[in-house]
Amino acid sequence: MGGGSMLVDFHMHSVYSDGIETPKELLRHALDCNLSMMALTDHDEIDGIKALRTAQQDLDPNKTIKIINGCEFSADYKDKSIHILGYCFDENNKELNDFITFFKGKREERVDEMIRRCNSEGYHITKEDLIKQFSDTKAYGRPHIGKLLIDGGYAKDVNEVFRGILRKNSPCYVPKVKVEVQHIIDIIHKAGGFAVMAHPKLVSSDEYVLEMLDFNFDGIEVYHSKHDNQDVAKYRALAKEHNLFITGGSDYHGIPGKAPDKFGDYLVSSENVSEFISLL
Repeated sequence: MGGGSMLVDFHMHSVYSDGIETPKELLRHALDCNLSMMALTDHDEIDGIKALRTAQQDLDPNKTIKIINGCEFSADYKDKSIHILGYCFDENNKELNDFITFFKGKREERVDEMIRRCNSEGYHITKEDLIKQFSDTKAYGRPHIGKLLIDGGYAKDVNEVFRGILRKNSPCYVPKVKVEVQHIIDIIHKAGGFAVMAHPKLVSSDEYVLEMLDFNFDGIEVYHSKHDNQDVAKYRALAKEHNLFITGGSDYHGIPGKAPDKFGDYLVSSENVSEFISLL
């Protein structure tokens, strides 16, 4: 891999979780932006990776873009929602797939319960509307219910929904199933993958970030669309200090108002994540 100017993006979401574009559309953007490597990291879901590879046979038969498999797992640390990125795991690993199936079941129960609670609070939304509006989506979550509430005229945008009707202490909110950080790291490692702490700034407690570095993470997502230069410097130093490799990505969802607005607005220079790339 020569030259320092190659562009990569190791964090993005598709319709297989809470993004609004198909893996094929993401690949098209990546080709337009001259990316040399990409990873699709849907939440607790890996089916999109196959769709991305299928799209590549069609759009990028010479494989000018190297596709790395990924998944953003949801965990819990002291009641905070923690995201852990897994990369380069065996997609057929039984424990990994069993866990994803278990998690999907729990997530579906949660969505049904939130819709039920919204209805009992006088917000009229239905599971049918959800399925009709997001027919491609494999995993419904709070953002999807939020969209129905906006369409129903109960809120003006997703931020208002998350601060209002679906805020954490609202009668309509149902907490996610809680999974220990170590459990997720073990699942990734047993499947032969790398475990990376996602966007440490969004943990919103550097104390927790430091405590969690006692877990056996392999890397930290230092470059992220929500990290400013100061954050990057801070988390780079932490990565070096703890002997962790550095990764980065845009966390693109394609959702209007959720930065980055356009694919390619935030990309990572390969020289900043060279150690990670050398392992791929």
